[in-house]
Amino acid sequence: MTARDRRRFFICLGLALAIGIGMSASYVRRLLPGIDQMQNLMTDSIIFKTRSEENRAKSVVLVHIDEKSVSALKDTYGRVFSWPRTLHAQVLRNLADAKARVVAYDILFDAPGCPATAPQPCEEDLAFAEAIAYAKMRSGGGTQVILAVEGFPPETEKPTPGEPLSYKDTIPPLPILARDAIPAHIKPFPDEDGSVRRMPLVMKLKGQEMPAISLQAAAAYLRRPQAVEQRGRNFIFFGGRPIPTDEYYNVLVNYQGKPSHLPDRLTNPPVATVSFSDVLSGAFDRKLVEDKAIFIGLTAIGFADDYYAPTSIAGVKMSGVEVHAQTAEMILRGAYLQQQGGVSTIIVILLLTVLPGVILARLQPVLAGGITLVLFFAYVVATIIYGAQSEATLDKAQTYTVLNNVYPGLAMLATFIVVMLYRIVFEQAEQRATKGAMGKYLSSAVMTEVLKDPDALQLGGQKREMTVLFTDIRGFTSISEKMDPTALVNFLNGYLTEMTNIVFNHGGVLDKYMGDAIMAFWGAPTDQPKHASFACRTGFDMMRRLHELQKGWLEQGLPPLNIGVGINTGAMTVGNVGSKMRFDYTVMGDAVNLGSRLEGVNKEYGTNIIISDTTYAQLDGEFVVRFLDLIAVKGKKEPTAIYELVAPVDQTDAVPPPEFLQAWTAAMDMYREQQFDEARALFEKALEIRPEDGPALIFVERCTEMSAAPPGLEWDGVYVMTHK
Repeated sequence: MTARDRRRFFICLGLALAIGIGMSASYVRRLLPGIDQMQNLMTDSIIFKTRSEENRAKSVVLVHIDEKSVSALKDTYGRVFSWPRTLHAQVLRNLADAKARVVAYDILFDAPGCPATAPQPCEEDLAFAEAIAYAKMRSGGGTQVILAVEGFPPETEKPTPGEPLSYKDTIPPLPILARDAIPAHIKPFPDEDGSVRRMPLVMKLKGQEMPAISLQAAAAYLRRPQAVEQRGRNFIFFGGRPIPTDEYYNVLVNYQGKPSHLPDRLTNPPVATVSFSDVLSGAFDRKLVEDKAIFIGLTAIGFADDYYAPTSIAGVKMSGVEVHAQTAEMILRGAYLQQQGGVSTIIVILLLTVLPGVILARLQPVLAGGITLVLFFAYVVATIIYGAQSEATLDKAQTYTVLNNVYPGLAMLATFIVVMLYRIVFEQAEQRATKGAMGKYLSSAVMTEVLKDPDALQLGGQKREMTVLFTDIRGFTSISEKMDPTALVNFLNGYLTEMTNIVFNHGGVLDKYMGDAIMAFWGAPTDQPKHASFACRTGFDMMRRLHELQKGWLEQGLPPLNIGVGINTGAMTVGNVGSKMRFDYTVMGDAVNLGSRLEGVNKEYGTNIIISDTTYAQLDGEFVVRFLDLIAVKGKKEPTAIYELVAPVDQTDAVPPPEFLQAWTAAMDMYREQQFDEARALFEKALEIRPEDGPALIFVERCTEMSAAPPGLEWDGVYVMTHK
């Protein structure tokens, strides 16, 4: 591992640890608002929303005051709240006779059952009290009756950890009714979204601890003298084992299934239900309630106290009495839910931050990001699979741990985002440093490709059509012999800088410097459909800039350099060539060699820029060119048509007069038809217009020689070069 890699590794690891520690602190202190609610919804989705309808309560039954009961009794007794206590007395006697083990009322009997002006206790309350006593004394152990108590208002705005929820006052049942009954609180603990996920198993009402109706019903069902056998840190001991709770003694309710009081919406409700009116009339299945804990409460729409539950479907709430019944079923089964502990949650948070941090630090960003996202989704899938196993615990006396999966998941995502952002910034900083170091040697085009994919810098190449350009200074050897070495280097550096900038400005790749010569190409590493045009523009701008520099050199007493430019287009092999220790990004092939030869051909014709016929074919009329000759360069058998690049058509100041080009074209036609005297006359006419035109001077001399010694009918017009 290099020093740079180590630095990146420790920074990424430090960022991951910082996120892990920050998330752990947020989890412990509950610093992030809304996360607990997000965790609740996640638990609902993973554990409860998918529960089947096959789960049935074994020990509890609902006797509900439903729409059927309200409709059957309203004509005789009026509204449900004005029903006489004798109805409850009769229902209780019928349940006791059917050998129900426990009857728990989720109804407050805090007011007299008759007007306050009547003698107290009134007959209604006496009848109900006698029924309670009757049930208690039933043979076979009796039927225990539990009456509801409600607390209000809260003792403090903020509960004290390690203590039950406390209320200043209570709404108790009438003393005459409470004489043979057991009091129990009925107050649930809804979350912020109104859903009841937790039930306080014990509360302090006016300073006295009182168990929940569900816990008291379970204790009475098992004939235990005390509902709360022992209270410790985050547990209540009951039935020989602890019930896991939170720090306020709220238990997570392990619901059997969806709300039961709407059986038309369920094929198999989790809690068996019996209509209050059926029990009143005695028209009910006595076997259904025998040895069961019976919960009586309102479920009729418009009357019931109801709540959303984790198993609620499509806005259907669960009646409060069923919440108590399902909680009691959970206690009797011993199938508890327990929130994941703080220590193990923090360990998971740290693990799910450090692991991605290491991966993101060690691997390439794209690969590391992919692996991290796969790990994240694997974690999500694992929590879903684990959550689905909770349903199997309903038939087992065991405690199932509910994972705190939101904090670890968010910690992992936060690590991914932060470390990836750092990597991006870090890589960009590295790229800027690399660009600064290598930009002096590579063109921006190559630099872009190198920074985009550094792994591409390896041996190998590909074949593609490209354009290559060669330049060389005329007579540089003699110039260098006359100059001081330091001055020569400074002079040459200034010239090469100017020419290289032009190459870069036209999207070219500087292949190499060969002494005073320059080699550049277009068409790689990125596709450039107009690579021939870019190369020709570069050659023209080089000459134009050279003419500007010559004026300054003359003023400084420096030699006015002159150059030749050769441009060729064709199939070339481009790539990294060299050894495993050192290689260059370059082009090779016959087309490259021809471009080099064309640069030298300028000396034969007294020109500055010569292009090949393959380059000329791709220019689409963008440049003014003139045909020079059909030549066979040294080392090649096939002849090549060559052209002088005169100027872009939009550079009218550099284009020769039309009469010159007309004379040249006509002269060249005569020359190729071996009418050498006529051709010479036309070349001389062209010289009258441009006396210093090198090609015209050459062809005047060549026509004179060929007129004296004609080449013969087999002459194909090809001029064979005898040197490079």
